[in-house]
Amino acid sequence: MSRGLSGHLDLVCDLDAAGRSRLGHQSFRAPIHLSKPHLDECVLVVNVVNPTAGLLAGDRIVCDVAVESGAALSLTTPSASRAHRMDAGFAGITQEFRVADGGFLDSWPEMLIPQKGSRLRQSTRISVEEGGELLFFESIAPGRVASGEVFEFTEIEWRTDIFSASTHIVRERYRLTPQGEAVRSLRRIFDHAYHATCFAVSPRLSAASPCWANLHAMHGQDAWIGSTALGHGGWAVKLIANGSIAMRRTLAAVRRELYGSAGRREPSLRRGGYQVP
Repeated sequence: MSRGLSGHLDLVCDLDAAGRSRLGHQSFRAPIHLSKPHLDECVLVVNVVNPTAGLLAGDRIVCDVAVESGAALSLTTPSASRAHRMDAGFAGITQEFRVADGGFLDSWPEMLIPQKGSRLRQSTRISVEEGGELLFFESIAPGRVASGEVFEFTEIEWRTDIFSASTHIVRERYRLTPQGEAVRSLRRIFDHAYHATCFAVSPRLSAASPCWANLHAMHGQDAWIGSTALGHGGWAVKLIANGSIAMRRTLAAVRRELYGSAGRREPSLRRGGYQVP
């Protein structure tokens, strides 16, 4: 039986007496740590840090994040997440996000790098009330490419469910193994394929939003990109890129387009704005 760390992250983002977004509640335990939040563009930016070397067999992380009405939260990470070799067992992540009417959540983590022999299972549930807004990004590298590890992890299992105004708009399940058809399909496009997904929910996004034509114009030699409407204000964007540079560049452009079409300005992920006491 694999033993590991049992960590958690519990956050509630609400408004202070001056109407600024703040962490009304926070609790975390290793391998999770929080840096000092800061406000930029009226968004509270919180860096979630794993101070350990990465995820190991038996590690379990449970995340529960709520954004209250009127508050705006951007969750990010300062560096890539790594899942290390696991001769037995697996690492598990369970996360739940809730966005109230008038709330805004931007989840923008760095990529996951699954190393040779790693096993990771992740389950995500997101609920967005009518009038709430969400930008949810995830990206996965094929491995430690610079070290010659490309699709040598053992297994990645992803489960994602998103509800918009109580309607189930996303039910995504996939299991990646080096010999599986999903990985073979990725490698037929790019041998070192990086994969990213964005789910967006906003009443400000519509089929007439200019961002969709701009996103499709990014489709090219180094990155394949597509988008689709999900109903109830939901949208999905999928990206496959030929290498980390192309993936980061294109994914950042996707985020910029979605922020602009939602009538928002991107917050700086580095400190420089109002420091939250």
